[in-house]
Amino acid sequence: MKKTFVMLLIIASTPLLSFAQERTEIVVQEKNTGWSGYVTNRFWDNWFISIGAGAQVYFGQTDARGKFGKRIAPAFDFSVGKWFMPSLGLRAQASGFRLKGFTHDPNNMYVKGGPNHNGLYKQSWQQFNVHGDILINLSNWIGGYRVDRFYEAVPYIGFGIMHACRAADNNELTVNAGLINKMRLSDAFDLNIEIKGSVFRNKFSGESGGKRANGIVAVTAGFTYKFNQRHFERSVAPVVMAEDIALAATAQQLEETRAALAQQQAYNRDLRAELNEVKNLKREVKVEKEVVVAPRAIFFTINKANITAKDKVNLKYLADQIKQNPNKQYTIVGYADKATGTPEFNMQLSRKRAENVFNVLTKDFGVNPSQLKVEAKGGVSNLFDSNPLNRVTIVE
Repeated sequence: MKKTFVMLLIIASTPLLSFAQERTEIVVQEKNTGWSGYVTNRFWDNWFISIGAGAQVYFGQTDARGKFGKRIAPAFDFSVGKWFMPSLGLRAQASGFRLKGFTHDPNNMYVKGGPNHNGLYKQSWQQFNVHGDILINLSNWIGGYRVDRFYEAVPYIGFGIMHACRAADNNELTVNAGLINKMRLSDAFDLNIEIKGSVFRNKFSGESGGKRANGIVAVTAGFTYKFNQRHFERSVAPVVMAEDIALAATAQQLEETRAALAQQQAYNRDLRAELNEVKNLKREVKVEKEVVVAPRAIFFTINKANITAKDKVNLKYLADQIKQNPNKQYTIVGYADKATGTPEFNMQLSRKRAENVFNVLTKDFGVNPSQLKVEAKGGVSNLFDSNPLNRVTIVE
């Protein structure tokens, strides 16, 4: 029984042990969002450099009176930056090169040559604008982060300082804004077309009065190189290995199985001990055989009480049966025929008949007297249908 139970437990535990060996990852699905859901990168990850060249136009006090084409000047830019998230980055840029404008003041420090037909003097000077910008990648923000997207729109805003090279003290704070149009060439290189503008005080062109602020609008085209590591990893909730869950659950189930096995083994030991006790116990089983003695009738002739030889044969058989039931008591009941004799006579006759049967059983055949009881009923008429049959003694 023990072996059978242990085998059943082992079979029942097999799926649990198999499940514990299976390794399955439970991965939380991430949303395609640009602001969250990505691992914060290390400091040296997602850095980039950019170079560009193009043209810029100065907007000063009297520049609008001159020809627009005469105000277009070359521009260059160089940038270093880092993306902290797919949609958020910072950069530092040095931009500018030459500015062209017009003025009514012949003594302006930036005047080149004499007046034109409008009485305006042409200006030309070199400048550089060094500024820091906050970059917002709208494509990743709105459309979700994708490393293989061809076009991305990156607006930015920032602050800087602009310096005019001819005048050592001509420095102005600038507010800068623009849009970078990024086109993916490869995993490491992008083509950039940048449209940008800067706003600053009107003193930068050497003039005063009129407009409170001057500005520059520029368009440059160039390339961006992205250093390794150049991508973002999606952040996921801590990955819970189903293996760990299964092992924890299985360990608990195995402990429960071991406890059940120990309990069953103790139960089996108790059963074995009880079985040994039963085997070693000698019980004396006494089978008492009870012989059922049917009532026996001894019939007499009228007015007689003597026992005939024939009746003694029957009483001998009866005596043997009575002695086989030593713990049972029997009653010897004598009767007389009511139709003959007086009641007193019949009572005496019925008693005599019962006593004679008692004497034969005890004296002749050895029945214990304590097993026998004598009664006399006198004359009766309703014991049997035939009146002569009422002259009887019955042992019951």
